[in-house]
Amino acid sequence: MRNTILIVFMLTLMPVAASAQFYTITKESKIMPPFVRDTIEYVDNKWNTEAGSINSLAKDTLNLTVVGQENSNRKSRNSDKSTSQKLSEIKPDKKLPELTIPNLYEEILRNGIRHPKIVLAQAILETGWFRSAVCRNKHNLFGLTNPRTGKYYEFGHWTESVRAYYTKVQYRYKGGNYLLWLDEIGYAEDPGYIRSVIRVLKQL
Repeated sequence: MRNTILIVFMLTLMPVAASAQFYTITKESKIMPPFVRDTIEYVDNKWNTEAGSINSLAKDTLNLTVVGQENSNRKSRNSDKSTSQKLSEIKPDKKLPELTIPNLYEEILRNGIRHPKIVLAQAILETGWFRSAVCRNKHNLFGLTNPRTGKYYEFGHWTESVRAYYTKVQYRYKGGNYLLWLDEIGYAEDPGYIRSVIRVLKQL
């Protein structure tokens, strides 16, 4: 009888200690960028896309640290040492930021690119939320191609792609409605490109 009472008591306490809540992404759920969404206003035939406070952007990356474990024998200590040496050799360069939406937005601002939200929306659209092969393999965020060869430019780091957007595209911009200007210069072959950019803008 004492064991039964003890088991019932333990079972009532265990679910409280082991409860957890999980959030899953389903096929129907939208994937939204993690930073604060500013409203986009249509004023005087122009999209108002002034930059909001960059301090309000949330970091959407996860920093993982490798925790070493003490081993009792010398052989396993040596293998831990060689493993940690290998890990330290592959650490990413701390001077170059990871590709995240907040980091990309900061880089766009740092390069003096006008209409940063539109340019951010272009990068998201061109890369399919940073999943395209051109983005992953060539670090090309804007689908920039070499006019002589027709091939995509390849960059050493995604920050170079942001700078190239200014030097190859936006330096020609003299003012006015930026979305209309992109359409006039034929930035993309897709006739619905501007509508697609606006759709992404509404999600930001």
